[in-house]
Amino acid sequence: MKTFERILVPCLVALILLVFLFLNSCDKTKQVKEERGELKTAETKPEETKGAPYPPAKPSDRIPNEDVKEVPVPDGPKVGDMKPENQPLEIIEALEKKDTTGEQKEGGGWFEYQRRPLYYRDYAELTNSQPATLLCCPEVSVAENGQTIMMTGNVWMALSEDGGATFSSINPTTIFPQSDGGLCCDQVVLYVPRIDMFVWLMQYWTGTDGKNRIRIAAQTTAQVRSSNGTAWTYWDFPSTVFSTSGALDYNDMTYGTNSLWWTTQSPSGRVVVRISLDEIAAKGTINYSYTGGTDALWSHITHDAGNTVYWAGHVSNSELRVYSWKEGDGFYSWRSVTVNSWPNGTNTSVCPDGTDWMTFESWKHYVFGNTVRRGNVWFSWLASAGGGFPNPHVQMVRINTSTWNKEEQVQIWNPDFAFLDAYLSMNSDGELGMDIAFGGGPYYPSNAVGVWGDFVVYYPRLSTRATGRWGNYNTCRRSGSDGRQWVAGGYTMDTDASGDIMLPHYIRFSR
Repeated sequence: MKTFERILVPCLVALILLVFLFLNSCDKTKQVKEERGELKTAETKPEETKGAPYPPAKPSDRIPNEDVKEVPVPDGPKVGDMKPENQPLEIIEALEKKDTTGEQKEGGGWFEYQRRPLYYRDYAELTNSQPATLLCCPEVSVAENGQTIMMTGNVWMALSEDGGATFSSINPTTIFPQSDGGLCCDQVVLYVPRIDMFVWLMQYWTGTDGKNRIRIAAQTTAQVRSSNGTAWTYWDFPSTVFSTSGALDYNDMTYGTNSLWWTTQSPSGRVVVRISLDEIAAKGTINYSYTGGTDALWSHITHDAGNTVYWAGHVSNSELRVYSWKEGDGFYSWRSVTVNSWPNGTNTSVCPDGTDWMTFESWKHYVFGNTVRRGNVWFSWLASAGGGFPNPHVQMVRINTSTWNKEEQVQIWNPDFAFLDAYLSMNSDGELGMDIAFGGGPYYPSNAVGVWGDFVVYYPRLSTRATGRWGNYNTCRRSGSDGRQWVAGGYTMDTDASGDIMLPHYIRFSR
């Protein structure tokens, strides 16, 4: 009998273990169940503009079409303890020091700080673009190829041909025809090294028929310089392609190995579009694919994409729906990923003068700052105060794109002030750079840059006033001329003899 028990007990243990592993495997399969959506296709013909043949158009005082309030992110099953997983991030003023290494200075010199060294390779303020008169806020996007730098705001463009030492202000309405209701907002610009081209996305207002378009222009570095930024090939993407009614709004753009992707909010949901880089380089007819309207509402797409682009939306405050689209695939797909619960209440943060600088962002938790690194995708979004977080802050998750499991979840937070909208990008060394806004408590809203893991970000200057709306996004991208560096845009709000002003700035930084 004892011999029988010695044989039976291990067998029972092994059987129980096998059942457990099987059930666990089934559970994981359920968690990462993939669904697929069909793509649609269309084409658009090229147009060209040379010089600045159009009279300047007066900026409209209309409020942009964007951000119709959606249903708040619902509460999901409680996961985790809703407390910080890491130490708070500090903010430190950038202090310029003399070059004691004998190294050749670049642009405005280099800066070194109190912690792990971070260098501002270039820094410039755009005092000549006068963005305070142009809509609500700059929303600065930056693209750089060495000495050639483009910056855009809501309705302006600035170009530097000397590495950021000086910028010339260029009115886009003098370059392109005023289609639909005229140039609106939410411009995005990037530089694509593979085809040596600057790519510029513009959003137009709705016309009398309630419809609008996205316009994408492209040009080589040499021709951008020779034309002083006024000669482009461009393609139009009317809103009627993506929805039978309503307008396109709130855009983002990235590139991968062979494709350009851009995204916009249509009445049908979040749409992502894929274009061949070779077709852009050829400046001919573009044949493009696009998704149906996804429920990743108002969210951005991943930067440093490689051969796959990702985007995500909140099912609840403990579940993400993660979308992906691989180059060459004739479909896009999605699956659910469990994350730790996060505070999804109203975002509010009061500055020294009593202004709540998050009024415009009060209900928004878009999955905003996204990037890819070596088999993982990072997503980030704004979370409110609550749980162990005294102020609004940024939640970030890293997800394994093979298993679709959450690998880690961390936070950009501080007990004394709020953070808003981290725009993320990986450099060629796999370091996670960011441009982020902060404010409230003792600070007026301002921009800072840094590298995740240092637990400190650095600001070039502080604002001296506040409004109830901060820019929806100020970009941070991998440098087009040195993959170890980043280029970023931001701004501060000040007052001078002429009244309230906004000062956009350009930064190129690195370790």
